[in-house]
Amino acid sequence: MKKESIDTVSGALFFAAFLPYIWAIVHPSDHPTVPSPVSWAIWASVDSLALIAMRKEASRKKEKVSTGQLTGAVAGAWVITILALIFGKPSMGSVEWATVAIAALGIILWRAKGDALLGLICAQVATLIGGVPTILDGYRNPKQEDPLAWSIWFLSCVFALFAIKKWNLANALQPLVFTAIETSMVVLVVIRPHLLSS
Repeated sequence: MKKESIDTVSGALFFAAFLPYIWAIVHPSDHPTVPSPVSWAIWASVDSLALIAMRKEASRKKEKVSTGQLTGAVAGAWVITILALIFGKPSMGSVEWATVAIAALGIILWRAKGDALLGLICAQVATLIGGVPTILDGYRNPKQEDPLAWSIWFLSCVFALFAIKKWNLANALQPLVFTAIETSMVVLVVIRPHLLSS
């Protein structure tokens, strides 16, 4: 299978993993989910920043970059953001403020230095910081999370890693950050509950 095909599968899987979450939002009787429009708008914006930065850096270096997974993430995050505006509850905590500040720093550094890689690095730091509450919630209450969604996101990460065309910071950072978060969540939401019930 070609890397481009693997990249496409990764993006399709990442977007598909949003479907159980979308279902939980629009059918709250099955699995009540109340997303925060502020949090999701931040996630969508940070992922969009990373996608633009990756493409800009690849263009500057005249390289091809695998962005299928991130494209799926951006599309899914914006769909959730729209649904969160309709069905959600706004909240803005310290993690959201930190994420916005780091993403803004990335944009400022990118503009000041003309280096898209700085924007990408800041976007991924913001993604990691934004992922901490999710990981902590997955540890404290794994039943609140959808194991199918996290399993599909993890599978997307496997494909994304195989789709990396060149192992450098510009190409590998985003898939590695997503893999770290998704792996943590699969361990907490899928594997750990089975181990504890045995």
